[in-house]
Amino acid sequence: MNNLAEASRYVNSFPRPSGLNTYSWKALKGLALHAWDCHLSESRFEHRINFLCKEFYLMITAPDGKLIVPENSFSKDFSL
Repeated sequence: MNNLAEASRYVNSFPRPSGLNTYSWKALKGLALHAWDCHLSESRFEHRINFLCKEFYLMITAPDGKLIVPENSFSKDFSL
């Protein structure tokens, strides 16, 4: 991804998982876009991430397979 518009298209390409309500899905996509914005602008991502859903983790993974957020962003009880 080279800009936020590309990142937005990427994030919006994921279908909402069954069992996840629309409000939660919108919030997850917003957090993923914030992560991409931080990544692209080389700003610090300062949010804690709890296990949410597989699609969210795919959203914050670059096409080369690397996460775009620091690993210490994840809850201590979660391992990749």
